[in-house]
Amino acid sequence: MESNRAPNNQMALKGVVLVLALIAAGAFVLARGLDDEDDSEPAAAQPTPTATMEAEEIPEPVETPSGDGEAAPAPAPAPEETEEATAPPADEPQETAPAQEEELECRDPSTISVMVANGTDVGGAAGRLSGELNTANYITLPPRNATPQVNSAFYYRAGYEVDAQCVAKLLGESEKPLFPMPDPPPGGITIDTLGNAYVLVLIGPDSLAQRPG
Repeated sequence: MESNRAPNNQMALKGVVLVLALIAAGAFVLARGLDDEDDSEPAAAQPTPTATMEAEEIPEPVETPSGDGEAAPAPAPAPEETEEATAPPADEPQETAPAQEEELECRDPSTISVMVANGTDVGGAAGRLSGELNTANYITLPPRNATPQVNSAFYYRAGYEVDAQCVAKLLGESEKPLFPMPDPPPGGITIDTLGNAYVLVLIGPDSLAQRPG
């Protein structure tokens, strides 16, 4: 009797172990199946909002009523551009009013004695110029020859500078130089030869020598 009971107990123990193993396997399979179902259904993707920029509408100007209920006047239009006078370039010469010639207080020509001396090789130049001055009522001393000159010039005795300027202006030679009368006089003219002449015209090789008679 005892020999038969021992195998039965072993068989019963094996059966319990087998049942427990089957239960554990079933629980594992069941849990695995539930995990698969959760993984098979992914969450629905949420739509991402897209930023849209709409063009901002600029409101039209609205006339606001003034204090008395009337609409305020519309702003005046901007003045049209007008052409402005442009200044000439700096390097472009500009017209200037001609300078007025100084008014000379000339003495009466009939009270002024003048000598003309020729310092060129142009024959008769002093005589022709003396005749022109004599026609203008100046007192002319006999013309003389002088040492060769480079330029024409006018010489005056003290107090007769303006009269020398008047003689130069009459001849159209106001740009020619004027000098006080030196001692001795220029051009080889002596004091005795100069006599009482207040103005000496010394002709050089320029326009004075070429004046027609």
